[in-house]
Amino acid sequence: MKITSIEISVFELPMYPTITQVVPVGDPAELRWQQAFPKGGPVPVQVMQVITDEGINGICTVGDWRYTELTWRQIAQLRELVIGENPLERELLLSKLKAVSRFFEPGWYGGFDNCLWDIEGKVKNLPVSELLGGAKSKIQAYYNTAGNTPEDVIRDGTKGIEAGFTVLKDHLPFGAGKNIETFQEFRKVFGDNIGLMHDAALVNYTFEEAVSVGKALEDLDFIWLEEPLTDRHHEDYVNLCKQLKIPIAGAETLMNEPEISELWLKSGAIDILRVNGRHGTTPIVNASKIAAQLNTTVEPNAYGPLFGLVHAHIDCGIFNIDWFENAPPPNGAQMGEEIGLLNPIRPEAGWVTPPAGPGWGSEWDWNRFKRKRVAIL
Repeated sequence: MKITSIEISVFELPMYPTITQVVPVGDPAELRWQQAFPKGGPVPVQVMQVITDEGINGICTVGDWRYTELTWRQIAQLRELVIGENPLERELLLSKLKAVSRFFEPGWYGGFDNCLWDIEGKVKNLPVSELLGGAKSKIQAYYNTAGNTPEDVIRDGTKGIEAGFTVLKDHLPFGAGKNIETFQEFRKVFGDNIGLMHDAALVNYTFEEAVSVGKALEDLDFIWLEEPLTDRHHEDYVNLCKQLKIPIAGAETLMNEPEISELWLKSGAIDILRVNGRHGTTPIVNASKIAAQLNTTVEPNAYGPLFGLVHAHIDCGIFNIDWFENAPPPNGAQMGEEIGLLNPIRPEAGWVTPPAGPGWGSEWDWNRFKRKRVAIL
């Protein structure tokens, strides 16, 4: 079997945000900022097909909802190194691509890696979840709450519970004091039977604030504290993990550089490693083996590539992954359907099951796919 071509279809889908704004927090002299997100607009989204001479083709989005494009130079480099090669020789192909990646964004060929997994599954007539070990048939999803005020978040969390979710994750953007008060209100309103997580990516805590927040979350029996500090503040993270019992999930902004994010895990700077299939399935497999040696998990971030299908398979295939993150974006399934995907992931009663078909198991309305795309690269 040989790769004969790489085809990239371009679509325009409503994403958010196209830009991020910032507003000052606290004393202006401290130069601390809180992120603010205006309404988004149409964004180019690329879907890659790796086409072979045997008619067994791999398909995947190039990225996920935020990282969606390869440059013309990356596309040309990819074609130069992989056309004519056997798509089942994944280790060989990835080593070639890594060799030319010094001045490319790390993780740039993740979509191609995912296409290779799709092809292998189709050749072996197995879903990717089985290729990865078939650890479980379904995975529990958690619900990302949304809202501009604590009251809005509570109302949205209640909607999540009514939809069958029993674990909620907040992204509260307020200061440490107000956040702690809101966490206490969450536990009072949602009760002890609902799992809670705090993602601090929008807060920009100081080290002392992160410690106080972590202690409060321990008292309230939260599942984890995510990204409480800037990922690259390695020493602070090591010290934070030593001071807190609650697991720290992080290295999210480093996950396109597997060797670095794995170092954060090995060195005790985080307890749970965040990963994303947009950088490829193979790096997640490798990271999960390191995490297993440390008796911990890797946890895919966001809905993931191919409108949830990639993360559904990865989560169910690898034994030391506990959760499927249902969003962002909250409208991921609809975006997949917009371009012709017939079976995007939608949690049922708070659980996700990957399709049983070979590879990623994606099913397409090809007429709609061709009608909706705006360009072929």
